Amino acid sequence: MLLFNKVCRCVKRNRTLMYFLACVLVFAGLWLFSQLSDVQNFSNETKDVEWPTIQVYDLPETAVLVMAANREAALRNHMNQLLKFRPSDPLVPIIISQDGNKESVTRLATSYASSSLNISFIHHKYRSSSGRRVDRILRNYFYIAEHFKWALDRVFFEMGYSTVIVTEDDLDISSDFFSYFAATRHLLFEDNSILCVSAWNDNGAASLTDRSKSDLLHRTDFFPGLGWMLTASVWKELSASWPEAYWDDWLRMPEVRKGRACIRPEVSRTAHNMKLAGKGSSEGLFKSFLSSIRLPDTPVDFSNVDVSSLKKKEYDISLAAVLRDSMPLTFEQLNNTLDATKTYKTIYKTPREFKILAKKYKLMGDIRSGMPRTSYYGIVPFICNGARVYAVHGNFNETLLLDGSSSSSLYTEIWTRMCRYLDFEEQFCRSDKWTGSCHPEDPGMIEWFERKGYGVSVPKSWSDVIVN
Repeated sequence: MLLFNKVCRCVKRNRTLMYFLACVLVFAGLWLFSQLSDVQNFSNETKDVEWPTIQVYDLPETAVLVMAANREAALRNHMNQLLKFRPSDPLVPIIISQDGNKESVTRLATSYASSSLNISFIHHKYRSSSGRRVDRILRNYFYIAEHFKWALDRVFFEMGYSTVIVTEDDLDISSDFFSYFAATRHLLFEDNSILCVSAWNDNGAASLTDRSKSDLLHRTDFFPGLGWMLTASVWKELSASWPEAYWDDWLRMPEVRKGRACIRPEVSRTAHNMKLAGKGSSEGLFKSFLSSIRLPDTPVDFSNVDVSSLKKKEYDISLAAVLRDSMPLTFEQLNNTLDATKTYKTIYKTPREFKILAKKYKLMGDIRSGMPRTSYYGIVPFICNGARVYAVHGNFNETLLLDGSSSSSLYTEIWTRMCRYLDFEEQFCRSDKWTGSCHPEDPGMIEWFERKGYGVSVPKSWSDVIVN
């Protein structure tokens, strides 16, 4: 008591100290009010969720794994959509996995956790890759890969689910999201040529898709991600050699993919919420493409869709017949008015030709492990001037489809190295940068790299490219 009285007398004598303490008390009060408001807002939002009264979908031993980190508003938006569209009986389990220690996200995720609603929360707090001496942007790729492995190990090996649907907190989902996965789940067990089922279409812009055929599904060699389902047996294989970073590109490598494909929709069942996503780990690299992709206008009951046609043999025979009957066109002829009742095909012979085509018609032009996005045996379907067009790899042959040959024979190391050169060219050989001979081993360019402070490590890292 005596000490308290002395402190009070000291405060009274020191006006500056009084003002300081008053400010501390005001800010503390405001902070406490904000925390209580967050809790109240969350409570109100959960009350307003329209609990679904939709068809019961058959998703046995399947959980939804929500990957989250530091975006509180994004997680709230995504969770409320999952709760709105999730089958009500039985409740599909939802597992929120947070990476890192942002308290507001932890508090929100914990608030959602409920045994009665079959929602749980797991927390990846400790990052073994946090000590890596790489810049902030690159470090995020290590964090993400580590989090994915940790979370998928938990849900498959510890919780024992046979299939898992992986989502991310910045995604919006369609009302038929669960119907789509319920109808295609059995394909993962019946066709060992299928690696995953994805809700995403990389070329899903309205101008590139037939939105009147929202029930149309495709096979693709290019791993799409962004809302995808896989089995425990596939995860056991992948987990054993999971990479330290860039896990999605790793999944596209031929030695990992092993000729397997994923199922994807014509119209995406997931979309990036650009207001809540921020730049993400790619620092907004694909923002223009991502923002063009939107959910279907009307839902589809996929239980009425014959998905057996997606099994490899049947699908390949059908695709070969379509290509056989498609009218060949040059790139220039695609500018003409096309008949929407017919299908067309155009040939790209090199990665550069594909990039020219992609830029002109607003396809995603990046090529990974020799594969354009959405390609299947080098074939990229899209809508052009109202008609279905197939961009066909110059080395494609119908017999590859009909005799069961691996599509990996088309995505060669030569194509990968040619694509790397195009990436090098795009990044460094611009009029505002280097205008001389565009070659990482060119003496003049090496000198330019050193003068600009890049050092010799940058040209060395591109030494495996094939100039084309």
